[in-house]
Amino acid sequence: MDTMYVSRLPLLSLVGVYLHEKENPQPLYLDLVIKISLSDAAESDDLEDTLDYGALCHDIQAAAAREHCNLIEKRLTDLLEIVLWDDRVAEVTGRLYKPGAVPGAEISIERTLKRSASIASPSV
Repeated sequence: MDTMYVSRLPLLSLVGVYLHEKENPQPLYLDLVIKISLSDAAESDDLEDTLDYGALCHDIQAAAAREHCNLIEKRLTDLLEIVLWDDRVAEVTGRLYKPGAVPGAEISIERTLKRSASIASPSV
């Protein structure tokens, strides 16, 4: 199994329990560690044989901006599930940063989701 990394993907998101957090999007940052085989793409040099990280990042940024949630734990889980839409991804670990949540400290959380039968691609 190989690894693909996405580091410090900028997001704007309505996340938090306080009124100002519900009304004003906040900057968040996302790191991803994606377990996926890269051998087909390394051999073929064809985008169809790998995870299109550009499209993935766009989908994640759009999802983060859509609707409010109270906790970054929920936001991170929802974003990690987007990575698992691609059946070739075996596992994804994400770290979500919420700068400014606590003055003088950097707050982040980390979760890992593994492929299971319950993860399915959204219907189009």
